[in-house]
Amino acid sequence: MSADGFVDLHLHVFPAIDDGARSLEAAVEMVEGLADVGFRRLVGTPHADDTRHPYGRERIEPLCEAVRDAVRRAGLAVEIDYGAEYAYGPRFLADLRARRLITLGGSRYVLLELPEDAMPTTMSGTLFEVGTAGYYPVLAHPERCRPFHDDPDRLVALAGGRALVQVSFRSLAGTFGRTIKKTAWKLVTEGLADLVATDCHSPRELKKIVRPVVAELEKRLSPDHLQRLMTGTPVRMLQTAA
Repeated sequence: MSADGFVDLHLHVFPAIDDGARSLEAAVEMVEGLADVGFRRLVGTPHADDTRHPYGRERIEPLCEAVRDAVRRAGLAVEIDYGAEYAYGPRFLADLRARRLITLGGSRYVLLELPEDAMPTTMSGTLFEVGTAGYYPVLAHPERCRPFHDDPDRLVALAGGRALVQVSFRSLAGTFGRTIKKTAWKLVTEGLADLVATDCHSPRELKKIVRPVVAELEKRLSPDHLQRLMTGTPVRMLQTAA
């Protein structure tokens, strides 16, 4: 672990807003477990889309503050902030064009979940549009996208100069099957991923996913590589102004 601690820019820790933590108690349990393996800053990223999760800052911010207060009362030295995990679609494009994207910890970085089955031909242009609007896209778990399974270079070409690649602990643990796990580890071990994130949804995942993946990352990667993925890169991202 870095002396500065790990930073997680993608997890579902805010209670009863999406498919993540079910209660404030569960949220604190998640934070405590993440602190135990070395995390010192967390940015909660509830889903944001056109149908099931249409809420905005007005709902996310009070939940973030509630978790902050509960974490403080529990004596945990972990910073809590918020962003959103946008699904690619009309909601994302509307927020982009209105310059109201919910960014990661108030930075200029925005978390974007790509379609999993097929990649729109307009995606490269969309990522360019995000950049010209003053934001920088972070691609959430692109290893789950079918078009990249057999051709990671296609992901590299799409992201190159336009987006960062964020690989999920859940993929590295094999939650979504062998093919996605293989793709995830290829992106990480070959230096194609810019950062990793837990994408933690529940306290149950601490034992099944988070701890084993941290141990495997420490085993497979050099200390410098691990530091870049889990501390250096996310810290630099959060230092940028939106």
